[in-house]
Amino acid sequence: MRSFLLFFLTFFISAAFSQNKIFLSGTLKDSISNQPLLFASITNVNTRQTVLSDKNGIFKIAVSQNQLLSFASVGYNFDTVFINEKVLQKDTLHILLTPLTRSLAEVTVYSNMKLSAYQSDSSKRRKEFFQTISDHTLPVFSDGNSGSGIGLNLDRFYGREKRKKKAIELFDQIEQEQYINYRFTAALVSKYATLSTDSLSLFIQQYRPPYNWLRKHTEEEDVLYYINDKLKLFFKRKEN
Repeated sequence: MRSFLLFFLTFFISAAFSQNKIFLSGTLKDSISNQPLLFASITNVNTRQTVLSDKNGIFKIAVSQNQLLSFASVGYNFDTVFINEKVLQKDTLHILLTPLTRSLAEVTVYSNMKLSAYQSDSSKRRKEFFQTISDHTLPVFSDGNSGSGIGLNLDRFYGREKRKKKAIELFDQIEQEQYINYRFTAALVSKYATLSTDSLSLFIQQYRPPYNWLRKHTEEEDVLYYINDKLKLFFKRKEN
């Protein structure tokens, strides 16, 4: 979770900022089982572009130096990687996401409160995140599990509270991607159409609904109507 704070680097190294767009390839896997994560979202925080991992956990996304990538998958803590020269020199970026684990007591509490899977997972991610940023001894930037981070202490530039506020803004932005992942799922799309894994991945990526739309349309029925409409467009394009 410490790697969230990489976000701030984009504000302080503008002199080194590059507009050269590069397509970065990588794999996304479970940190325990080492199994590939399918339909995980990879977001360029700076450009707001989101792509999805395929059945082998492979992804490709456009980046520029000094940008930030976030990685999110249902049932996992998310992670971030800062795009520096070291990352760009890699042939493939290997990312491991840590599963969210719960004790039996936690499961019972969530069941009694009738919280959705997203709400319970989000609560756990938020708790761990606040524990991280509350420790002023932690480095502002630290290596992610890809081994590509760098260190810089922003206490020299801004007070702790302002740094914390910016970190929370980043958390909320990435959490929006998690919300979309929970609401717009492969299982839900498959209720309307039988698609190959590749076609399903392509559809979910092309017609990924905006966060604000999902917040306004809170019922599963709303999303099903949305999927039905978008499937018509999807099949029409394939025919052409």
